[in-house]
Amino acid sequence: MKDEDAQRRIAAFTKKFDYPHLYLAYHAALPLALTPDLLYCIWGNFTRDIHQQPLGIPWIAVSDLILSSLCGEVGYELYEMDATIRQELLHQFKADDKFTEKRLQQVAGLLLEYVRQDLNHPDVYYRDFAESQTWAALAYTKPTESVKLLAAAFEKAYGENQADLMRLVSLTEMLYQPIPEFDKLLIFARAMGHYRRNRL
Repeated sequence: MKDEDAQRRIAAFTKKFDYPHLYLAYHAALPLALTPDLLYCIWGNFTRDIHQQPLGIPWIAVSDLILSSLCGEVGYELYEMDATIRQELLHQFKADDKFTEKRLQQVAGLLLEYVRQDLNHPDVYYRDFAESQTWAALAYTKPTESVKLLAAAFEKAYGENQADLMRLVSLTEMLYQPIPEFDKLLIFARAMGHYRRNRL
């Protein structure tokens, strides 16, 4: 999706629902994937801006957001935002003086705590979900650490589970941050994706 299309969708969403809904969308842009439970957790934990002013986000905003054109359903009760929409919302989030980088760090902290118990879940689906969300939180708070974790995951997948390489390539594209370490990882990820496609 082009930047202009993402901006148009966000503007249309704001016009239809108003700013409190947009504030929820800002917070919801940090996770790579959304569930209703995670969204309600975000809604319940961030009722005020960083100046302690009420945000006035109604409870119905959760369902309005996941059913809007900002999100797409990718599984049972699992939703994703297009990467361009996510990046634009995060850019606006950091630029808004109600939130800034401070709130982004707070949302990342909540996300890390939310998925922590599932990092060792016996079901690989829950482990992968928790791992991806952890990388998302770290990509915006500790990008260098996120790169190290992703690189280690690539190394493990290459040796043990090459089918997982494409998931990691996609995650790297979605999490990309403008730092030299991420530039190098992105080049590596694309090479691994090319390698995997040629092996199929």
